[in-house]
Amino acid sequence: MFRLLIYSLLMSAAMPSMAVFSEAHTVPTYRAIYDIRYKDRLVGESEITVIKNQVNGTYIFSSKSNATGLLKLIAPKTLVEISEFSYNHNHIQPQQYSFENGRNRGSYSVSFNWDENIVITTENNQITQSTLVPGTLDHGSMQVAIMLKMQQSEPLSQTIRDDDGIREYDYSLVGEEIIETSLGPITAKKLIQQRRNSSRQTVLWLAKDFQYLPVRIEQEKNNASKVILEIQSLEWLLTNQ
Repeated sequence: MFRLLIYSLLMSAAMPSMAVFSEAHTVPTYRAIYDIRYKDRLVGESEITVIKNQVNGTYIFSSKSNATGLLKLIAPKTLVEISEFSYNHNHIQPQQYSFENGRNRGSYSVSFNWDENIVITTENNQITQSTLVPGTLDHGSMQVAIMLKMQQSEPLSQTIRDDDGIREYDYSLVGEEIIETSLGPITAKKLIQQRRNSSRQTVLWLAKDFQYLPVRIEQEKNNASKVILEIQSLEWLLTNQ
């Protein structure tokens, strides 16, 4: 989600009731709205949802980001990221992932075939196939996996598949902070996500009382802040787990 508006730049707020939280170690279903800021300016809004498909039991992570103000002239299209994944025995398996930026260039999809251990990537009508590494996630299911892993222990590493192939991310927990938000002050764990062999890292503030939902996300490169997402509203969605 946090990378959607970076792509274009560089190339009802109420406290939720604890009663509607999901059971621990199950996939939390919710709708959250984030402001997107770049160099201390409001440049857009992102809506993040996780819902359960009651027909086949899979989950769908969706991120939709829109630019505001003058930036909308540069990036008028909605940027959409969707991940469908299954969750069984405390294990996430992505099924299908897509990233759409409103233009042909840069949009792509990834299909995961766990029965045959192959992954198929489609970009600009070009199809590539490769071996599927066990434990691989996509950018959407990774965000859900972080929330679930934080309920048990600190995530150490993740393997991600995207249009450029395999990416490895490492994690380090660096403390706890109180974050001032539109929902009020929230105590959050500060987690650093570092992509291997890259100067880019993402800092996430994860709220324990909200099942480790990110309440603030800041992407940095060469120790300089690039874009910040700040939570504005949150709604927990009831579902039959």
